[in-house]
Amino acid sequence: MSQTNGMHIQIPSPTSAGLSPASPYSLRSNSPLIRERDYVELDDIKIDEAGQNYQQHSARDPSKRPQSLLPPQDAAFGHDDSNGWWLFEIIAWVVSAVALAVIIVTIALTDEKPLPQWPMNITLNSFVSFMSTLMKAALVIPVTEGISQLKWIWFKRAESLNDIQTFDEASRGTWGSLKLLFKTKRLHLAKLGAFITIMTLGVDPFIQQVIVYPTRTIPSTLSNASVPLALEYSDYTFGEIMAIREPTLGMKSAISNGVYDTNDQPQNDFLLTPQCATGNCTWPETYHTLAVCSKCANTTSVINKKCDNSGAFSYCEYSLPNGMFFDGFYRGRLYMNASSTLPTVNFNNTQSTISSISTMRGLHDLSSTSLFGVVSNECVLYFCVNEYHAEVTNGNFKETVSATYTGDKDPVMGENITITVPPSGNRTASQDFIVDSEAWRAISWHFSDYWTGNVTGQTGERSSSNDVLTALYDLGEDGSGSGAQKPGGENDTIAAVAASMTKFLRINTQSSSTTKKQNGDTALGTAWTSQTFVHVRWEWMILPVVLEGLALVFLICTIIQSKMSGIALWKSSTLPMLEGKIIPGRWR
Repeated sequence: MSQTNGMHIQIPSPTSAGLSPASPYSLRSNSPLIRERDYVELDDIKIDEAGQNYQQHSARDPSKRPQSLLPPQDAAFGHDDSNGWWLFEIIAWVVSAVALAVIIVTIALTDEKPLPQWPMNITLNSFVSFMSTLMKAALVIPVTEGISQLKWIWFKRAESLNDIQTFDEASRGTWGSLKLLFKTKRLHLAKLGAFITIMTLGVDPFIQQVIVYPTRTIPSTLSNASVPLALEYSDYTFGEIMAIREPTLGMKSAISNGVYDTNDQPQNDFLLTPQCATGNCTWPETYHTLAVCSKCANTTSVINKKCDNSGAFSYCEYSLPNGMFFDGFYRGRLYMNASSTLPTVNFNNTQSTISSISTMRGLHDLSSTSLFGVVSNECVLYFCVNEYHAEVTNGNFKETVSATYTGDKDPVMGENITITVPPSGNRTASQDFIVDSEAWRAISWHFSDYWTGNVTGQTGERSSSNDVLTALYDLGEDGSGSGAQKPGGENDTIAAVAASMTKFLRINTQSSSTTKKQNGDTALGTAWTSQTFVHVRWEWMILPVVLEGLALVFLICTIIQSKMSGIALWKSSTLPMLEGKIIPGRWR
């Protein structure tokens, strides 16, 4: 194809693979597209010259050349802007920027706050998605129109129809933009527009990553957490005669529940159930409550063994320093001897004791005919004040004793048991917990012979002084039939009695002090509830913000470059393609 200054369309030769001699567009055709040269200019096409030979007509009289029906070239390719300058593109960018600003302001106002509840059940995600779609749709308008305008500027310099096609495809979508990036040489402004077009594909995924909805726990405004406390105890009932005091039926039931609990570690069966509607509660500070405590000690090491070998049958007797006695004369038939009336070996006058128990167990063969030895143990029950740290997690209440306070001596008949807790935490004054003298005396009287008695037996039979001793022996024996004590043994049974009594105190005690009752015999905590929050990951907003800024830079640079080039604002219009060729300085 020969090179001229004009815009031209190449016409294939008759012998080419694409044009056969039989083609209606052969050289012998009367079509005005057929020339002796292998290209034609667009201005050569006239509506009134069908069936005439253009070359012969112009040779006879060039001055009488038929006029084109297209507008005059100077008027068509001047500097008039038939598309309203750049106003529409600027408005589109402003709309896109406003949509992005609305997104940023909305998520900033909801960040780290509960999920908003909007009218018509509009969700935050759907609102942001709508605004991001509007932002992206408006953003591509100035970009595509800018690429289209740069097409004419590029063609004025490069004079290549193939590049016009590339630019036109770039203004239509992502694939064309990719082709523009790689098919055109050197850096130019249109490549920035193509880059922006391609990167807008990431706007939606990035916007979707901006907002997440973690679940966090917050204090509930609908309910509080509370756990009952016992500040004092004064309940009792009269016995068979007026001078005798007995525990209430509720307290007796609590004692029996602890004795006859057959589970391993039975003390864990008497945990309180706090008020915690949400299933997750905490108490920021420890709290104190009146309780019953227990402690035990193994006294086997202080057993005094005395054997008599003078008679026909030799046997041994076992005794403790407090007077507790185990008669070996019965050999293996005496299983256990117990007393609740003797003083203890280790715990005398060291706490506010309301009951003590000393036991001696015989170790025997399975036929109960031989005694191999004796073990002994002692426990005490006493009033105390426990300091607790508590929490409820997924409905499971855990209450841990962090400190225990008790009196420093055995209670004196006719006097109240007073346990003083020193100031701690927000409490600046000490606090007294009181057990009425008649109340503790009633419990102590009930325990006076509660543990006293023995358990005996032989092959195929067994008997005991009462059911309490039976339970104490069976629940403390390791199951081998030899009388050996299992780990924990009767210590766990006594601890269960203490736990059951403490639970009764805290649930059923009625304070006699109106002031204390109004203050609430409860420890108040915080109930936590799950709530969905909005969390904004701002790093995912970088791409939309950068693209918005690049689009503005691209639009401004395109306006400046278009103004300096002297090219009319044709943008995406196809009409200029009908007008012919370009020469330096102007179209013609």
